[in-house]
Amino acid sequence: MDNLNFSKKKRLLSCHFNFIFDKPYKKSNKYYTILSKKNILQYSRLGIIIPKKIINKSHIRNKIKRIIREYFRLNQYKLPIRDFIVILTNKKLMNINYINFKKYLKKIWNI
Repeated sequence: MDNLNFSKKKRLLSCHFNFIFDKPYKKSNKYYTILSKKNILQYSRLGIIIPKKIINKSHIRNKIKRIIREYFRLNQYKLPIRDFIVILTNKKLMNINYINFKKYLKKIWNI
């Protein structure tokens, strides 16, 4: 197993998002939706979408992105080799604590 890093090659660029939006595998809960699609690479990649309409304060959006990236980084070898896009869909996510947020991520990613 490689080290648990989150290098640039594991980040989805916005130009790759359209590939995933075309017939994705979709899972969702009350806070966010995860879209995924198999890739031909040997590793998973992650993209995050948090609309300003949902969370208008940038420091909160950035904190949520950091939590999602860290969870992905620590669990990347337990995930299937796919491209993932996490889309925030509910403002109530701002009010839950880190432990509950991780539980929701774990449940939706089936780890």
